[in-house]
Amino acid sequence: MYIHRISIFFLLLSIRVSGQYFSNKPSSEILHEIEKLQNTARVLYIAAHPDDENTRMITWLANSRKVTVAYLSLTRGEGGQNLIGSEMGDALGVIRTHELLKARKIDGGLQFFTRARDFGYSKSMEESLQLWNEDSVLKDVVQIIRMFKPDVMINRFPPDARAGHGHHSASAHLALRAFDLANDPGYDSGSVAKYGIWQPTRLYWNTSVWWIKDLDTAQVGKGKLLKINVGDFYPYLGAESGELSAYSRSQHKSQGFGIPASRGEITEYLQLESGPSSYRDLFENLDTGYGRWGCPALNRQAKAIATTFNHERPNLSIYKLNEFKKAIRQCVPEPFLTDLSKKIDELIWLCSGIYAEGVVQSPVYTPGDTADLQLTFLNRFGEMIYLRQIKTGDTTWVLNRLVLPGQKLTFSMKKRFHEGISQPFWLKNKGEYLYLSDENFTGKSLDPPLAVDLQVEVEGAEIWRKIPIVFKYNDRVKGEKIQNVKIFPKITGSIHQRTIYKVFDDEFDLSLHLNQFSALDSLWIKAVKSDKIQLQQDSLFLDQNIGIKTYRIPLKGKITGSEAEEISFQYCQNSADTGNPLLTHQWIEYDHIDKDVFFSDLSVKIIPLLNDKIKPIRIGYIQGSGDEIFQILKNSGFKVSEISPENTSMISFKNFDVIIGGIRLYNTLKNSEELHELLMQYVKEGGTYILQYQTSGSDLKIQNPGPYPFTIGRGRVTDEKAQSKILIPDHKILNTPYRITEEDLTNWHQEIGLYFAENFDSRYQAPLAWADPGENPQSGGLIITEYGKGKFVYTGLSFFRQLPSGHPGAFKLFVNLLYLNQ
Repeated sequence: MYIHRISIFFLLLSIRVSGQYFSNKPSSEILHEIEKLQNTARVLYIAAHPDDENTRMITWLANSRKVTVAYLSLTRGEGGQNLIGSEMGDALGVIRTHELLKARKIDGGLQFFTRARDFGYSKSMEESLQLWNEDSVLKDVVQIIRMFKPDVMINRFPPDARAGHGHHSASAHLALRAFDLANDPGYDSGSVAKYGIWQPTRLYWNTSVWWIKDLDTAQVGKGKLLKINVGDFYPYLGAESGELSAYSRSQHKSQGFGIPASRGEITEYLQLESGPSSYRDLFENLDTGYGRWGCPALNRQAKAIATTFNHERPNLSIYKLNEFKKAIRQCVPEPFLTDLSKKIDELIWLCSGIYAEGVVQSPVYTPGDTADLQLTFLNRFGEMIYLRQIKTGDTTWVLNRLVLPGQKLTFSMKKRFHEGISQPFWLKNKGEYLYLSDENFTGKSLDPPLAVDLQVEVEGAEIWRKIPIVFKYNDRVKGEKIQNVKIFPKITGSIHQRTIYKVFDDEFDLSLHLNQFSALDSLWIKAVKSDKIQLQQDSLFLDQNIGIKTYRIPLKGKITGSEAEEISFQYCQNSADTGNPLLTHQWIEYDHIDKDVFFSDLSVKIIPLLNDKIKPIRIGYIQGSGDEIFQILKNSGFKVSEISPENTSMISFKNFDVIIGGIRLYNTLKNSEELHELLMQYVKEGGTYILQYQTSGSDLKIQNPGPYPFTIGRGRVTDEKAQSKILIPDHKILNTPYRITEEDLTNWHQEIGLYFAENFDSRYQAPLAWADPGENPQSGGLIITEYGKGKFVYTGLSFFRQLPSGHPGAFKLFVNLLYLNQ
């Protein structure tokens, strides 16, 4: 019976958090939120990336202790890897932002960010703080503390090398500094004026035997170390904290962080880093009720709302909630008053059972467009509700309409979109290591959805509610799909050939796709380029009085110089006008997160690397978790075909001179062993097999990915400017068809490589090595061996980052690998 109840809970939860079918919380969850009104404590949990947070601790704090808990992630994780697709950089940052927000919906926490960019793995705190500009990120952390006003702060990591990543240790270092600086009126006068100063009471480190192998648990209860059992069961949610927290953590799917549920006792340790000793509890000697503001009577009032709650008639709690909202105005200070008032308004809405939606006919509009909006308002409970006002932006409808129990109203109205394009705010102004967004956005997660505003009155409570404007459609497999409306430029473009290496000749063909979302009187497309690029048409007039269309424009050109060149595009309505930059849009769409979009400048990078020694060969590509190398090779004129790993045979392999295994192939492919056996036979019979990096975790399905023994380690070189060391100068991969110099092997993008080979058999050759500053050279980034008549290569070098970024040296090295056995 217990197992059945839990499985039903997860089924309902998975549907509910997807934003479809269920339009309200069940009454047990509403009561759970009402009970949280009795606790005014706040906790700020701090780490560096999405997926760093301890969801077990956040779940326990939010649901067992019923405190307001928030996770502050310094970055959005844009420098990480991606297990579910080919998105990297900004696109990955959007994915991981949404994954964090979905995790918080499950475990009950809030989510904050600083302006720091994840620039990839860092081996030292000093490097991280230098590149971010320590003062800038510290200022963000202090501002978030002053804004949120936590009683307790918790670090995930220690401020030293044990943290295992420079970003990790930096997050702890910044929290330690900010703990006291937030209370210094002389630090950052701007945030002092806006939020005041604030002194959290305690700062803990969420330590464990992972960090301290010989953790002295005898110190528990002596003032500096707390041992907490966070393994509680929540009957009103039908789940244990270990189940909720596992489901929360498993939202980090792009990082492959799905984990099994835990049940029963779960032990966590908190080591005091700053503040008064605590012997039994992290809130020891703190008033976590309303007595902290001199109004203890509010404790009884909040408790009474919970104890009198009627699961069959949650609307009966509305009057008490409204009276409580009035009472808190007498003594609760800001920002707690505003936050509590918003929370009470949310509870009143949930208790009322009102259903409201604003639906339009398209998922995309452009600035200035007017949409036909259908607003539905349904009174599903026994209360009489007054719909007072509707605001669409341009128009305010004053209705004062009584909506009887069971009555549904439908309004047809116009909605004009004055908003700019739906670009995530942090991407509007990017620095290399720090987003340069306005400080008013500090801490913010996402832009709010486009919405209409409703004012309703129920049981004397007047509340305003934002109703997102959505587009709805039905998927025959997934059912009803709902997505927030987005604002696009009038026209966007796309080109599959974003990076082209010219190997065989100096001419190129581009296919420019234009998507027009709003009617224009006329349209000119102009290419912005240097005189080293010759195009048959530098500008193109398309049509007059054109409506909404999709265009495909072939462009032919030639590069005449020896240096890399870039082409960007502009559009305008008159050939004499100054053009607007032509942007490209990229939808982010995965089942576990909300659909989103972002925009970037449309440009093409062309790198001339002509080499008459390069002859056509047949290349097969087996995708792993996803990368862009297949497309780049195709763009550059190579004959490359994608191989389906589910339908492979020696007969099909013999059609290729070289086969490339994509990143994380053996981490993601279920039939890895069968495929690997065929690939080793292919090599033995004369083929070349290039295997890109695989991770060394428990999901690696091939323990020995080569013909001879080696292991995939965790070695990496993270300094993109790290100097190379050529160990075998006359090796073929350094000499043909391209001559590789040390200049080709440095100034790479973000990193040199990761998951280097270790303990490799003497039959492997390692022609190159790199070293991060202060470290010994590592030679496992590229190992090569003969096997039978063919060649096998394992490379942890980050070709998947370098080739899309347009690094000529990395591309030349990769091409040399292709011709290793030619």
